[in-house]
Amino acid sequence: MLCLYLQAPFAACRTFTAGWYRPTATFLTPSAAYGLMLNIAGIESRLYEHDPTHDGSAPATLMRSGLPAVRIALGVRKREPLDVPDDIALAASLPTVQTIYQQLHNYPVGTSGMPAELTKGTKNNITPVRREMLCNLRCYVCLDGDADLEERIRRGLQGEFNADRYGIPFLGDNQFLLDQLKIVESPKRPEPTYWYEAITDVSGSRPRPHTTRLTVSINRADMSQTDSRLFCPTSTPTATPPESAWVQVGQSVDQD
Repeated sequence: MLCLYLQAPFAACRTFTAGWYRPTATFLTPSAAYGLMLNIAGIESRLYEHDPTHDGSAPATLMRSGLPAVRIALGVRKREPLDVPDDIALAASLPTVQTIYQQLHNYPVGTSGMPAELTKGTKNNITPVRREMLCNLRCYVCLDGDADLEERIRRGLQGEFNADRYGIPFLGDNQFLLDQLKIVESPKRPEPTYWYEAITDVSGSRPRPHTTRLTVSINRADMSQTDSRLFCPTSTPTATPPESAWVQVGQSVDQD
């Protein structure tokens, strides 16, 4: 098992939505964590339209087949002071959701734009939008089940794949950069951590605090096949993730 500590001032894990309001998941998603790990490992996950193996099913960048299969567990680090009740400590440890306003515009295609003299110097089809973002993300990302991927992540953190990597790692928006991403080695295993576990209880069970929907895998060709599940943090922090916190991502998951 490989465990990493991630810290970022801002992040966004957006669903595929259109319109003036762009939400984010309330925590780092398994699909986003997996994509970040592939980037660090220098593994290209995108299948571009011009690639000969692109099936043309959608005019979009797809996910490559044959990506490493691995289990991922995510947890939020319990912040100090450690002697406060767990429910209060958990609420204080989670990232907060904030919003910003931005102006978006598109470029006209063909005859879709306005005549230049009517624009009065403004951009084409400019629209104000409101976008959510996470603030103060501090979490653990644990991986298990693929020793080769774990080794490539170790090498990637040492800069071995920088020459071939596209851009730099970020979380959702390309201005949301990481403050820290480091391996947590024994005996310094994760500090007391609230692990996000999948909710599998049948209907009729009591609601659990901080329940949220997180994306596990994305199918860019057919969004109806995207896998998202309900998760919630454990009520008691532990140093190692429980079995219920592990989710499978990679080639054994459709389109991911």
